[in-house]
Amino acid sequence: MLKLTRFEGNPVIAPRKDKSWELQGTFNPGTIVENTTIHILYRAVGENRVSRLAYARSSDGTEIHDRSEKPVVAPSAGWEEFGCEDPRITRLDERYYVTYTAYSRRGPRIALASTLDFQNFEKLGLIGPNRDDKDCVIFPERIAGKIALLHRLESKIQIAYFDSISDLQNSRDFWKSYLEHLDDYEIIRSKFPWEQRKVGVGPPPIKTDRGWLVFYHGVSIDHTYRAGAMLLDLEDPARVLARTREPILEPQKEFERRGVVSNVVFPDGTAVINGTLSVFYGAADTVCCVAYAPLNRFLDELEKAN
Repeated sequence: MLKLTRFEGNPVIAPRKDKSWELQGTFNPGTIVENTTIHILYRAVGENRVSRLAYARSSDGTEIHDRSEKPVVAPSAGWEEFGCEDPRITRLDERYYVTYTAYSRRGPRIALASTLDFQNFEKLGLIGPNRDDKDCVIFPERIAGKIALLHRLESKIQIAYFDSISDLQNSRDFWKSYLEHLDDYEIIRSKFPWEQRKVGVGPPPIKTDRGWLVFYHGVSIDHTYRAGAMLLDLEDPARVLARTREPILEPQKEFERRGVVSNVVFPDGTAVINGTLSVFYGAADTVCCVAYAPLNRFLDELEKAN
């Protein structure tokens, strides 16, 4: 069966009692690999329930070698007054770009920041439409010369293309036209019972020789969050080549079943090192965890599952 295997030492990141800004939860870790280092940005929730982003570093995804003493990204404008949530990391044009959910009284919006060192971040503002939108990831390379991103509107996953980062920052007219033809950009919608309520993309796509490997979360009618996977065509990622019928990871451990929000596994980051796929996920909106699979075997099983 197509399943991920949990690291026996989970969770790998948990709240520190001496840090009030992450006392309530440390979860939904975005990741990226650089040489032998896995950079991790995770969502940290403090006593006031405001979310910030914090940094950690690891060589294998299980042992944390470095962890920030204070948040590296925190709310600084009205459009993120209630928090900066659920980071995803993509390297493009020699910079790291971080998409995150900016939450305010207007609801969730897509926001973008960039960094060279994971210590200093430049906020580039909101990049999505002026309506509830989240779960945004940027592809790690251009598709036919364009920047491609996946995001979630109306509980479905859609794709969008832009010429440049600056176009992302000045996209009001683009989104107006896009929303008028929203169904034309749909990748997937809820299909199976375990994802009946909604689906949302997880980490940025992984390029393989079989296609773009994309992990996502599905939410059932009883509000349980599970993880699935799909394979998209390399040249036309709007075309789905394969998709899991059953979840590849679901809440089973106590730290996944009970927490700030119970019954949640939320994939948000990946790493592929020496042929092993690591998937980093948030558990019960409280801690960060990791699960594994041999990459080629996983792709074999995913193609069969379609």
